[in-house]
Amino acid sequence: MLQLLNKILAIILTFIVIFSSLSFTVEKHVCMGEVTDVSYFDNADTCGMEEDECDEPIDTSGDSVDDDCCDVVHNFVPGTPVVQEAVTTFEMPSLEFIAAFTYTFLLPVAEIEPATSFTSYTPPLEQPDLQVLYQHFLI
Repeated sequence: MLQLLNKILAIILTFIVIFSSLSFTVEKHVCMGEVTDVSYFDNADTCGMEEDECDEPIDTSGDSVDDDCCDVVHNFVPGTPVVQEAVTTFEMPSLEFIAAFTYTFLLPVAEIEPATSFTSYTPPLEQPDLQVLYQHFLI
């Protein structure tokens, strides 16, 4: 049960890391100052009004005003830059680390012979517990 819970948690955390580091673009179609369609993956649908149908009123200064026409707005939502920087700043380990790793883990380990041999040693015999043997207890 605990292993299943660990696997489910690992999958959830993996998706969180992947989706938090993705960046995407939101496209909005604005018609007459109101948002008519929002799209995350495809182009936003238009309102059906063509560009030449839009009225372009001229204000007193002679500039054209674009408030009454359709417009497409693109909003870029960046992902987490920390994760992306960690991938781009990968460095090779130093030569000392490679030498120590090779010496420690890849080369065969030489067995060290002990200075003295205990092959002829016999442990002492086990002494019986005399109080239990004679059932003589202090009360």
